Amino acid sequence: MSGHEIALITPSFNQGKFVEQTIRSVLSQQGIDCQYIVVDGGSTDHTAEILQRYQDAIDVTIAEPDRGQADALVKGFAHARAPIVGYLNSDDYLLPGALQRVLQEFERRPEVDVIYSHRIFVDEQDRFLRYWSLPRHSNYVNMRWDFIPQETCFWRRSAMEAVGGIDADLQFAMDYDLFVRMMLAGYRFYRLDDFLSVFRDHQASKTVRQMNTLGVQEVALVQRRNRIRVRGYDRFIAAGYYTWLQTRSARLCQRLPQGPEVFRHRVAANY
Repeated sequence: MSGHEIALITPSFNQGKFVEQTIRSVLSQQGIDCQYIVVDGGSTDHTAEILQRYQDAIDVTIAEPDRGQADALVKGFAHARAPIVGYLNSDDYLLPGALQRVLQEFERRPEVDVIYSHRIFVDEQDRFLRYWSLPRHSNYVNMRWDFIPQETCFWRRSAMEAVGGIDADLQFAMDYDLFVRMMLAGYRFYRLDDFLSVFRDHQASKTVRQMNTLGVQEVALVQRRNRIRVRGYDRFIAAGYYTWLQTRSARLCQRLPQGPEVFRHRVAANY
């Protein structure tokens, strides 16, 4: 690959408590050429000071008011030049070696367009909460329910551009919407049996707030405009899938250390 191998966008707004850890997790990735783009929507906390501190290491910094996270992502992806892209929210973070692992998998699997992994949950104090051990990818399931952990997901920029990119009018379901359109267009998804990133579960996070009325409405909107029908029996499929996920995750907690610190060392040693 020529130029940047991978581009990563971080949309940010008033996450000064967490954003430095996010930035450092990207800048500390070894063995790859990452184009890093941070788009801040005019934060009023100390985010600006943190961005100033890392301005020489971040490839593109955009600091201006926007219409929300999706609008920030559209701005960020407009600057992306690498063939592989993704985005990392300003309260999540990468594990060491994650981007190198992603690039290795894309080179190993040229037929695959989107790669994602299992998920690690931590709280505001970075304390381990739980794992998500995801079954193999299913278009049928993931077009109806958003089980793909966005912070672990990377895709070919050509695929994203072919389906029209991020919808800037969405506030919560922009990742689900993009993934649905790529699946419907025939792009191939692959669940990697590993851990790439860490998701921070806290009350102020958008994913937690996504369960509110607007989040539910946006998911329904995506389904309607893409003609995805959720029939009565699909509820049983969803319940079975979620039970399977919970069982796999509980077994994983029994087999693996319960904390991302161990994964930082494991990933750094293996890749």
